[in-house]
Amino acid sequence: MLKLKIYQEDNIWCVEDPAGYVVGCGNTIAEAFKDFGENLEAAIEEYIEDNDLDKFHISAIALRHALLDWLR
Repeated sequence: MLKLKIYQEDNIWCVEDPAGYVVGCGNTIAEAFKDFGENLEAAIEEYIEDNDLDKFHISAIALRHALLDWLR
């Protein structure tokens, strides 16, 4: 399960994962969630396209394979 932090700063809504790796912001909560989803999708695509497996922990490699299977 993905837990998200939702907050408003200077009249801009933000949705952020706890680690802060993916953030989405917008003028409304809906825009912030949409932006978060687009940024998360881009991060997943970048992650699964990275073929330098030597830099990944074994659990990250397993997650990568699971994501690739899910996308097929």
